[in-house]
Amino acid sequence: MQKKRKRKVGYLLILLGLISLGIYVLTPYLPTFQSIPIYKIIPDLEENKTGLVLQDQVISLENSPVIEEEILLPFSFIKEYIDPFIFWDPGVQKVTITTENKVIRMATEDLTYYVNQEPLLLEVPMKIIHDTPYLPISFLKQFFPIEAQYHEKTNIVTVDYTDQNKIIGTLRKDKGKLRAESTIKSPIIATLEQGVEVFVYDSIENWIRIRTQDGIVGYIQQKQMGSLKEVIPEPSTDSYVQPSKWTPKEGKINVVWHQLFPNSDSKVAKQGITGIEGLDVVSPTWFSIANEKGEVENIADSSYVRWAKTQGYQVWPLVDNKFDANLTHEVLSNTDRRENMIKQLLAFISLYELDGINIDFESVAKEDGIYFLQFIRELAPLMKEQGSILSVAMYVPSPWTQHYHRKEVGEVVDYIMIMAYDEHWGGSKESGSVASLGFVEKGIIDTLEQVPKEKILLGLPYYTRLWEEQEKDGVVQVKSKAYGMQKAYTLLVENQAEIIWDEEIGQYYGEYEKEGVRYRCWLEEERSIEQKINFVHKYDLAGVAGWKKGLEKPEIWPLLKKHLK
Repeated sequence: MQKKRKRKVGYLLILLGLISLGIYVLTPYLPTFQSIPIYKIIPDLEENKTGLVLQDQVISLENSPVIEEEILLPFSFIKEYIDPFIFWDPGVQKVTITTENKVIRMATEDLTYYVNQEPLLLEVPMKIIHDTPYLPISFLKQFFPIEAQYHEKTNIVTVDYTDQNKIIGTLRKDKGKLRAESTIKSPIIATLEQGVEVFVYDSIENWIRIRTQDGIVGYIQQKQMGSLKEVIPEPSTDSYVQPSKWTPKEGKINVVWHQLFPNSDSKVAKQGITGIEGLDVVSPTWFSIANEKGEVENIADSSYVRWAKTQGYQVWPLVDNKFDANLTHEVLSNTDRRENMIKQLLAFISLYELDGINIDFESVAKEDGIYFLQFIRELAPLMKEQGSILSVAMYVPSPWTQHYHRKEVGEVVDYIMIMAYDEHWGGSKESGSVASLGFVEKGIIDTLEQVPKEKILLGLPYYTRLWEEQEKDGVVQVKSKAYGMQKAYTLLVENQAEIIWDEEIGQYYGEYEKEGVRYRCWLEEERSIEQKINFVHKYDLAGVAGWKKGLEKPEIWPLLKKHLK
């Protein structure tokens, strides 16, 4: 009896061991039946906030969507996921949206908004909630390919891009388990009924990532999925057609800046650029930021424009910021002041029948680069609407000019002039060339990394600098003065300087001493300019822009015509 009892106990222990071993071996292959609430995968729900799902991404925000008359989306979400260029000005409580052909503005709690300065009515206004601007979806979907839906059952807002294909699947298995991750060990977040439709995204081995009709994102096994159908978005109804951009009748573009002053004699000004063969565009320096209100100083001359057009020239007047960083900040950082300035420029274009304008804002502070970009983005669509050319003068790329957002500006303007000069400038502490070949070519190559070649005009210097070097107390003190081409050459000849060609620099160099002062000059003239024009063809640029009329030698114009036309 005792032996039988021991044998039974032994069998029982073996059986228990086999069961334990089986459980150990099979456990990795057994699904978990643990369930978790959806706030575990959408943490905002646990904080009594509305959850947000973009396509199949769970988005966690400091400020969640708000449901009032309709869905209101926070500005931070729109900027990060819909439009990186949407602009909020807390000072005037306005949002600005810029598209290829539109500038849209709306103010807080105002049912009137503006598209290209024309008033329209909103159903629901923009609101400030917890110090954050919120925009209604009914407004946003007019300008962006998005749609949004609120799911009351789950307290989730789903946002979808309407310009992307969708795949909709139908479940073929009843009580399908939706899991947080693509493994049977992942907890269950929902149970799905047979025949229910879901949005299908990725597949990972034997799993499919889906979103349910009420906004829950997770994974089901492929064997649970039945039929799939693809929904292709309807073509856009936007009838906007990009207007054809002006191009010269022949060859590359040839622009010259024409510096004029309030007391400039109009007759003399016209004579200065009469009958220049091969010249396409004149850019008189007519407009400046006048004050912190965004008002514009204007010395434009209608007779000059009419006369220029009889010569076959386009007229793109220059707009400058007086090299005043503080004034520039006050105007560009304020939406109402930017708008005031833009309205005046558009009015001037219409009044004087201008063909375009050239923006030349220099010494813009680093923190104001974003406002400079916003100004250009707001100006560009309105100029396109008027059929006008927008060009911008830009420094050569460098660490201290990155804040000009060259790439983004290049995407919306017609032309960028590379100011490929002032390599050594009036404030330089050492003598040197205004525009050596290496400096110019590097400026072109670096700009091409950000701006298409067909939008680039190479800035040419029609001036040079005569440098003075004098040693005082063991230190060489340097100063310089800018001269036109002929005057600089004449000074070297009059002082019997030896003038030699520097192959590497691509310029003639001369120096002389007088009364203990060493004078040095790297000349700009026909040969040096020809070397630079060769880069226009080497890199297939749109053309050139020269600073400035009156400093060039007469021989420059036939040279430009020969190489550009």
